[in-house]
Amino acid sequence: MTAPPRAARTAVLAALAVLAAGCASGGPVLRARPATAPPVCESPVVIGHRGSPRKAPENTMASFDTALDQGADWLETDVQTTRDGVPVLMHDSTVDRTTNGKGAIADLTAAQIAALRVTIGPGPAQPVATLDQLLKRLADSNATLLMEIKWQRPEDVARIAGMAAGSRARVVLYSFSADHLRQAHAVAPALPMVLIQSGAIAEDAGDLPLRGIALESGLASSARIAAERRAGHEVYVWTLDSEESWQLMAARDADGLITDTPAPARRWVDANCPTERGGGPRGH
Repeated sequence: MTAPPRAARTAVLAALAVLAAGCASGGPVLRARPATAPPVCESPVVIGHRGSPRKAPENTMASFDTALDQGADWLETDVQTTRDGVPVLMHDSTVDRTTNGKGAIADLTAAQIAALRVTIGPGPAQPVATLDQLLKRLADSNATLLMEIKWQRPEDVARIAGMAAGSRARVVLYSFSADHLRQAHAVAPALPMVLIQSGAIAEDAGDLPLRGIALESGLASSARIAAERRAGHEVYVWTLDSEESWQLMAARDADGLITDTPAPARRWVDANCPTERGGGPRGH
């Protein structure tokens, strides 16, 4: 039998490849995209989780500056309050894990905290950053600060919200606590609010006028993200540190990728999601 022309053979092989892919079992598979493929998504914002903690000690000014240098659109941080009422940037309620000191932040004074150094993470040890320092660093910049209000006293929540509202930085308040968001909203009604939810903590927002929801990645199914978008909420997903996770959440139409690795996330978004959302997070 005469062999078909080369073009015909190529077409047959391509068709067989498509059929084989369509018959594969299981859920959606993440595959490398050809260089000529169209964008897979609208551009989600890249959010540096505690700055860029794989390049500098977390939640320090060095970490935040590094994240901005790496192309992060937003910075994410955690706010705790010292015994004498000074908001500092630290994830844990104690200084034990992250610094060369010991003790609960709520039991230490601002002066005691200032004497410590953040030792967790690469690079030289760094001073503990204060909220005031970061707000001044971001004043009049294009970067947005996604600021988590940790569990603390109502007066501390009010102080934090007031500082954010009185600054010239772009700030989005977020918290696991719906009560904290209500307290913050009473003081700073113009600031956008985001409720954080995880598998362990998922409070009901009630009638809070939320801008968005921040979901632990295990909760961020296609159906959940679609439901939140229908409710008028933007969706930010944490913590995403691999190309597979960026691709999956971008394909599900997440608005923001919260990541410990902003540099590769930035490169991936720029390569795969070159269009920007109309009126979405970048427009804040």
